[in-house]
Amino acid sequence: MKLTYANSVFHLLKPALLVFSLFLFAISASAQDEAEIETYFAETKLGESFNFNERTIHFKEVLVDSRCPSDVTCVRAGEAKILVEIFKGEKSLGKETISLGANVNSFKTSLAIFFEEELDIEFLSLSPYPKTSRKIKTSDYQLKFKITETVKR
Repeated sequence: MKLTYANSVFHLLKPALLVFSLFLFAISASAQDEAEIETYFAETKLGESFNFNERTIHFKEVLVDSRCPSDVTCVRAGEAKILVEIFKGEKSLGKETISLGANVNSFKTSLAIFFEEELDIEFLSLSPYPKTSRKIKTSDYQLKFKITETVKR
């Protein structure tokens, strides 16, 4: 075998590339260990709260429910607006008005304005869905949502 300059450089770089690849793998593996995602699913009635990790989301009020009834064809789908209050421990951090479109299955928003952590809430549904044959009592409303929290370790 004839040793040329190109071959000798390749033989020197090969171990360096291997070490560099292992270094990059170690960095990415340790970065994955630093953050953990926790997911919570909740279903609360109007006036009830959902507690998680010393935090509370209180379903305060349905401000507007103009969603198109399921037994009618509407030009406009309408929307529902709900009011939730956010707590950390016993302290209220504020209220948030959330709009849910009738033709949207879910609405995702960030609660980072209330907490230092990365915390998203996805409102999955507001039930019951309107029908022309019945009036919805305030006490019948239920809110389903999912909370995703990125916990840095």
